[in-house]
Parts: sequence; structure tokens; C-alpha cells
Amino acid sequence: MIYSFTFKNFCSFADNATILFEDIRKGVETKSNMFCDTRAGDRLSKVMIVVGPNASGKTSALKALAFLSWFVRNSFVGLEGEKEPIPVDNFAFSDDKETISEFELVFDHKDVVYKYILHLCRTYVVKEELYRKEDTQHFNYLFKRNWNTQAESSDIVQRINLKTEVLKEILRKNVSLIAASVAIKNDFLTDIAGFWENIISNVNRMGKSWDTSSLGERGLFEATEAYNKNQNLFVKVVQFLKDIDLGLEGVLIEEGEARNPKTGEAKKVYLPYGVHKVNDKKYKLPLAFESSGTKNMFVLLHFLLPAIEQGGLAVIDELEIDLHPHAVPQIIELFANPATNPKNSQLLFTSHSLEVLNHLEKEQIILVEKKQECKSELYRLDDLKGVRRDDNIYAKYMAGAYGAVPNL
Repeated sequence: MIYSFTFKNFCSFADNATILFEDIRKGVETKSNMFCDTRAGDRLSKVMIVVGPNASGKTSALKALAFLSWFVRNSFVGLEGEKEPIPVDNFAFSDDKETISEFELVFDHKDVVYKYILHLCRTYVVKEELYRKEDTQHFNYLFKRNWNTQAESSDIVQRINLKTEVLKEILRKNVSLIAASVAIKNDFLTDIAGFWENIISNVNRMGKSWDTSSLGERGLFEATEAYNKNQNLFVKVVQFLKDIDLGLEGVLIEEGEARNPKTGEAKKVYLPYGVHKVNDKKYKLPLAFESSGTKNMFVLLHFLLPAIEQGGLAVIDELEIDLHPHAVPQIIELFANPATNPKNSQLLFTSHSLEVLNHLEKEQIILVEKKQECKSELYRLDDLKGVRRDDNIYAKYMAGAYGAVPNL
């Protein structure tokens, strides 16, 4: 589980910004099941929403986490040679593109709390460190990597039985030490990398990766292929879709064939069909012809449900697209309910379906707005003074009481 994520000098964020999942209140009752307690005795939220006007920086906040996840997992194989630039997006409105971007993630992995720190520019990693929490207050380092300008290489100190000389032979200046350690099969850091594998998102380091309205049916094919490989997951998806679509009797996956229009080459594909029952007779309809809401939920669930199964984090931009407002609380309930989320998976999402604010507590609401010089800032609703627990948060937000609304 994630305690906090902090980043600086990324996209529209010039200064430090922190998404805090931890609830530091003591002895205060919360709405049912929205929070969970760790073995360390900390209380973490299972659901966080990011809201704000268009172009305020909501997606950029999610992109920062997507970039960090990609860099830790895939930079070693994803970047070809040390001359390839690191694809980090510095603060967009600065002439200096070699400034340093900073990231910090505090997370719980297998009941141990870690802190990961990464500072980098577009050409090399400036600092990369991993710490483990040993008691209620103190973190001890597991490895420290710092760029040595004079030697033009990284200095590494470590306490985790890394084969440093072997690592230095393959560690390039533009890749993560964790990603490189996976390549040489270091057991401990391979296990740590597994935490990052469970961050599942419809946002990649370039931005939002899909929606059925803008990217045709690619999302449908990708989701269908995933469901075909995991029948247990598919059964859960079908049941959820039946619950929110009164006209849907079920979903079928059938094998088909697609041909490349240029080469004529045939490729096996899996095609989804919605099943409808009329006068006791069942009919199948290509899912591509179903409503946009049904299609988007079909795709969305192939991000949400694996995160729940694996005890991970689902990071979703514009959760509500083409969905009825009542569907969003149902998705939140998937994460809040211990029966459907026994591993305490987390959900971080943006949304313009703001009625959902009244289903959350003020510690679960992140507001983003763009200030002077086109700089985005974010803050948690409970950072503001005078926000009562029994407030109609939706009504007050729409009235502008909390900021982060359009200037119309």
C-alpha cells in the first residue's frame, strides 16, 4: 500500500506536490471501510480522488506516478544505450530542460515500510535511494546511489548483498538501479520491483493510454485478450456488467480473425459479444455496438479487478467517462468493501462526476489548481481550515468554497 507520493519539477508542477494516503487522525471514526490499518499501526485510505478544473494538472499528477513506476520497472530494457534521453517531462514552462526532477514514494510491501527516492535529469540519474523503516520513526538505507560528476559514474553504497562490481558493469547512467538489479537476478530488489508491477493504470508516462471514444476499439481488444487468459477475472467482469446494465444477460468471448489491410496477413483475435435475452430467446451483439458506458466499463474493469486481485494500486484518469453517476460509487465500493477487496488494494482516480465527493471523507479528496506562472498546486481538503465532517462537500465545492474550480 502507498503512504505518500511526492514529486517536483514534473509537467505543470514546478514545486513539491504530495498525494498523501495516510490519515494521521487518532481515535476518529471514519465512514465504513474507507480506511484500513496496517500492521505498523498506521491508517491508510483505500480510495483517493483528484479533482480540479480542466488543464489544472490532474492528469499530470497521475502521470508522475506512472512515469516513476515505468522507470523503476522498465528503464533498463526500455532505453537503448546510455545516450538515449530519459523521457521525464520537466516543468513545462521553463527554458532550462536539464533541471532535476524529484520523486519520493513511501509504501508498504509485505508488511514492511519502505521509502524510495529518485532525482534525475534527462541525461542521468542524480540520486537513487531505498530505505526500510526499522521502528516508528527511523528509516535505514538499503542502498544509496549518487552521481559522481568528476568520475562521470555513480557511487553506490549498499547493505543488501548487491554484487556491486557486476552491477556497475551493466548499470547505465540513465536507468534505475532496481531495474538493472532485476536483470542480474538480485532476489531482494526483484521482490521490491514486484510492488511496482502491481501499480496498474490507464495512464502511461505520455498521458492517458485509452478510452473507447478516442482510440477506437483497441481498448476492447486488449481487455478481451486479458479476460480470455484469466477466466476467473472474466466471470467477475460479467457479473459486474450485469449488475449495472439491466439489458445485459452476459458476455461471450469468441475467437475470430483479423487481416492486415496492407499485407493481407491474418491474425487470431478474440472478440467480445454482449448477450441479450428477448422473449426467452438469447441474442448476441458485438460489444463494439453496445453503449459507450458498457464498453468503457468492460475496458475499465481490466485495470481495476487485477489491482484488487493482486493487492495493488489502480490509477485511473477520468474514471466516470460515459458511466452513469451511480456507477462510480459502485466502483468505490469494490475497493472499500473488505469482502471484494480483502488485500486492501487502493484506488487513485480523477473524475468530473463530482457527486461522488459526498461518498468520501475530506482526507480522501485532493484538489488541484493552476496558480501564477502556469504552476499547478495540489492540496488535500483537510488541509483547509473550517471543513466540517458533516458538510455537504459536493455543494460547497461547486459553490467555490474550497477553490480548485474554473474561473467562469
